Amino acid sequence: MITNTVENPDHSAQNAQKDSLDFFDTVYELYEKAEVSAGGCIDRFYCIAGLKIRLRFAGEALIPYMTPALAHLETEPFCDQALTVCLWDSTSTNTVMPPPPWQKKDYLSKRGEIHGYNSDRIHTSFQWGAYALSLLDRDRNLGIYWVGTTEHIPYWEKGSPLRTILNVWMSKWGIQLVHAGAVGLPSGGVLLVGKGGSGKSTTALTCLNSGLFYASDDYSLIASEPTPTVFSIYNTGKKNADDVDRLPFLAQAISNSDRLSDEKALYFINEHFPEKILTNFPIRAVLVPRITGKTDTSLTATSAAAALASLVPSTMIQLPGSGKEACQIMMQVLQQVPAYYLELGTDLEQIPQVIFNLITTQ
Repeated sequence: MITNTVENPDHSAQNAQKDSLDFFDTVYELYEKAEVSAGGCIDRFYCIAGLKIRLRFAGEALIPYMTPALAHLETEPFCDQALTVCLWDSTSTNTVMPPPPWQKKDYLSKRGEIHGYNSDRIHTSFQWGAYALSLLDRDRNLGIYWVGTTEHIPYWEKGSPLRTILNVWMSKWGIQLVHAGAVGLPSGGVLLVGKGGSGKSTTALTCLNSGLFYASDDYSLIASEPTPTVFSIYNTGKKNADDVDRLPFLAQAISNSDRLSDEKALYFINEHFPEKILTNFPIRAVLVPRITGKTDTSLTATSAAAALASLVPSTMIQLPGSGKEACQIMMQVLQQVPAYYLELGTDLEQIPQVIFNLITTQ
């Protein structure tokens, strides 16, 4: 006799907890073997949003791919890190990653999260574009990042490495990684929100040629308490290759000028404009850039709801691990500061001036 059964949700959660932890421990053992094979580990130390983070590399292969974007936040060595991330690749360490214990149907979405291998403790995701596995054990404050070979790492991963691990882990501290840029002054600045192509990067990068400072053009960390604050995470900027001529002062800063037929221009701001980077500042306003085609740049007041609609969807789609808590943090920030449409004109010199006038009169 065949009967229909309903899976017990508690049993399913227990299975996910066990399976995800077992898989994490298996991969961590492989990392330790990779470290031995590579002749030891190489540590790099960072202070991100005031939190001490250690990156532990098995050999040198991944260092030039994972560290340039974080260079502005590098610190002297410490032993009281809040998070350790272990990084390794199979090719340089001669340590093979076995086939995954899940099936293709277990990928929950384009974000790469995997059914049955995520729990309250363990986060597991796989990025197809970078062919990279990201794991986080929240209880041990331990992350693992693996790629088969550095040859598979795309330019955008180099520009914003470890997004998944940092996004999931930062949430426990009430800090949210968002798809947004940020520019301003030590006394305060603006968060730039909007989907790709809306003008965020142009706005942020143009401010490098002004009296304003730069935190990000694409990804930022934000917190709502005690006051709305933005933290720089990556010192990179990206620009469509067919539009780089509008920012001639950045021409020498393009890191991938020989690959612009296939990639966006990637800038490492810390290498060329270290004095222009701010690691954090209070958020005075949220701006939603809109390209107008007109000459002049201006501001038009809008609602927190409109700003949320420009921030939440792109953040949720791009960042595995973002859920209800992420939405709450974004909502809390946007409810405390005014929001405006930044009506972008073709005279780029006006853009930073309009922002400067706003934040110095708030």
